[in-house]
Amino acid sequence: MKKSAVTPMLAMACSFMATEASAQLLNNLSIGSPKALGLANAVTADPPGIDSIHFNPAGLVQIQGRQANLKFLLANVEIESRFGEPTLPTDVYDVPFDPNDPNPDPISDQQLYYNLTQQCQDDYPIADPTDIDEVARAHALCWGEDPVANTITTTGNPVLMVPFMGLQESPVLLLPMGGMAFEGPSGDWAFGSAVYVPEGIGYSRDIDSGGAYQGQEVGLTRLTYFSPTVAVRITDRLSAGAGITFSYHGLGIKTNFRASGLTLGYLRNLNSIPDSPLPAIDLGPYDNVGLLTMEMEDLFSVGFNFGLLWEANDWLTLGFSYRSESIAELEGDYSMEYTDNFIHTMEGLQEGGLDAVLAVLDGGLVNAVAVEKGTVKSEYIVPQSVAFGASVQLLPRLRVNLDAKWIEYSRWDELTFSFSQNNDFLTLASVINTLAGLDYADPDELRIPRGYEDTWSWAIGAEYQWNNNLVLRAGYEPRSSAIPDDRTDLLFPIGDAELFSAGVGWQYDHITRVEAAVGYLYSHTKTDACESRNANSCKEGDVVYNPYFATPFENEVNAYLVAVSIDRKF
Repeated sequence: MKKSAVTPMLAMACSFMATEASAQLLNNLSIGSPKALGLANAVTADPPGIDSIHFNPAGLVQIQGRQANLKFLLANVEIESRFGEPTLPTDVYDVPFDPNDPNPDPISDQQLYYNLTQQCQDDYPIADPTDIDEVARAHALCWGEDPVANTITTTGNPVLMVPFMGLQESPVLLLPMGGMAFEGPSGDWAFGSAVYVPEGIGYSRDIDSGGAYQGQEVGLTRLTYFSPTVAVRITDRLSAGAGITFSYHGLGIKTNFRASGLTLGYLRNLNSIPDSPLPAIDLGPYDNVGLLTMEMEDLFSVGFNFGLLWEANDWLTLGFSYRSESIAELEGDYSMEYTDNFIHTMEGLQEGGLDAVLAVLDGGLVNAVAVEKGTVKSEYIVPQSVAFGASVQLLPRLRVNLDAKWIEYSRWDELTFSFSQNNDFLTLASVINTLAGLDYADPDELRIPRGYEDTWSWAIGAEYQWNNNLVLRAGYEPRSSAIPDDRTDLLFPIGDAELFSAGVGWQYDHITRVEAAVGYLYSHTKTDACESRNANSCKEGDVVYNPYFATPFENEVNAYLVAVSIDRKF
């Protein structure tokens, strides 16, 4: 069946792509800087100490003497997804039904599936083929009901991709980070390096829940472990800074997959092959197909940051920051454990000799094995970004910051996966592509077109100096999504979002400063039936993973962040 064939690979591909899109919504959130979080990341013109290495390297020149930073980020992300009632498949009431026509055109989805499934014909025989109600009942019983429909699924414990350890589940998401910086002897330059997490997200779902078809466990980590940065005071009012970042990048995914209602496209394509035998259809539209596990890493992903800081006068400071594009050459292992029904379907292709026909159509012989394992490679692009900021001293004790940010997500035009050997799912995907006049797959490679968009977003933050030792902060950031409406899913279910934050800074003594902040992120998306090509598409020949065929769904995300840091001179 079409989707049962391509489902495993596409589950992985769409998992990967959706996790890529998380970068925009995670941008700056996992850095763990209390000042940045408290000001909703509006810090391009008011950089936060050693964390200037990430936000604006020019700000590092404000470091005095020698300084060390230790910080912790505690995060809790709650994702709730609600499914509605499927609007498809079609039945005999939707398509003209003539019991005397052995080859009706068009034919309803349920009727085609019934006609090609001997088990259904045995279990739900039709005594009177002219009785449309009896025919409809038999077809509906054969097709079955989607167990995901009208259910709710929520996430559980957080999961992260840990270097050399793979996917790891934890009761809480707690990230320790830190750095050091030194002022030059002349006071006109500074050097520093920090360890931080530009991107980090992970969650788990119950393996038996509907959401597990788009991520039972998902973990993404980009860990910058070395970031040598230099800042120089060019004039009394103008500073510049630049740094190189060396990062670990890891992605891990564990997900169920199933043959959704769109499997019938495969049957139609088989019927288009002249004189081809039909396979044994042992896979129902909502049957579980198997379990995919994949872990990929790159230990050495390099990028660079550049920033400018101009103190225009005593009440206005302007900032500019640029982060380069970074590429992670991900490599790792994958395994797919198939269910018996899927294996029987593949065996049907072998026994009928149909897999020999597939080779003529850019496919190949199928393996029909319980487990397929191998290695996989893919390129992950962290797109370049630009930020502009202004910091205004409105009152002697009140400062207001405003930022505008741009990220080039249109760089995600295509995603390519290269496998160490031919696979059943890619073999059939390649055939279906050939029949549909598309070019998305080869037996050992899959190419997924994307439609992501560049984003502009803004943020505002305010800082009030309560006294000489205590400062209060608050911020707001509406975060634009890079994911178009027709690409929403459950793998990373955040669309446009809003970040609300507050923080405090306390100068404990002349060498010690303590910072803390809290943040709340909220997002709600609603996807109509057949709207998303990454989750519930109804378009036949749409080569993406759609486990929720024709089923509307909603996602609600509530994220809670707490950041604490200690800066100490030595």
